[in-house]
Amino acid sequence: MQNAILRNFARTDPEAFARFSCRLEPVTLTRGAVLGIARSRTDYVYFVESGVISVLATTRAGGSLDVAIIGSEGVAGIADALGQNPLPYGWVVQLPGTAFRLPTVILREHILSCSDLHELLMAYSQLVMHQLAQSAVCNCFHTVPQRLARWLLLVSERAGTKQLEVTHEVLAQMVGAPRSAVTQAAARFRRAGLIAYQRGVLKIRSVNGLHQVACECFDSIARAMDRQEDLSTPS
Repeated sequence: MQNAILRNFARTDPEAFARFSCRLEPVTLTRGAVLGIARSRTDYVYFVESGVISVLATTRAGGSLDVAIIGSEGVAGIADALGQNPLPYGWVVQLPGTAFRLPTVILREHILSCSDLHELLMAYSQLVMHQLAQSAVCNCFHTVPQRLARWLLLVSERAGTKQLEVTHEVLAQMVGAPRSAVTQAAARFRRAGLIAYQRGVLKIRSVNGLHQVACECFDSIARAMDRQEDLSTPS
């Protein structure tokens, strides 16, 4: 089991996890699949095993911006389960993979009866808040090349691959910048030997090089994600 929350739940309360796990449904995460719509209730939560889900903030005019990513450290769609009102965020599969799906109502029932699971989910919610706050700082103060390098490093690390199938249009949406600015930044990275890009496939050639370009937001978010992955007991 790759998901950090499920793995740690199984470790801290095996009996409760046994009852919980029988309701989990393995599903395939297909690139571009919409798992949750902004300002709407979600029927399911998704414990990611592999791949990457983007959390998108949207406007009523149709604009969207990547404000957080979810990999095997986390779960998509827990706001409803924790009793919050619908949030202005949607969930879209950015890189394909697998997950365990669970009806939101079932997760809510288990949260009420299991303090360990509740604490693990609350700890993960703090990680999401960390990403949201850091995203606001990043988009306000850092350049397009810095933001692009940050996003590429985070997604590559979460997905466990240096090869990403992604278009310039998607990259522009993810970093909240005009497509022309992202294209210029990507061309700069390619000339410097940091990436290779051909026919919608971007390959990271120098992690260290991108790290030197990326803003401090990468290290801040990556450290928080690593702590979530390494968590052995609820805090």
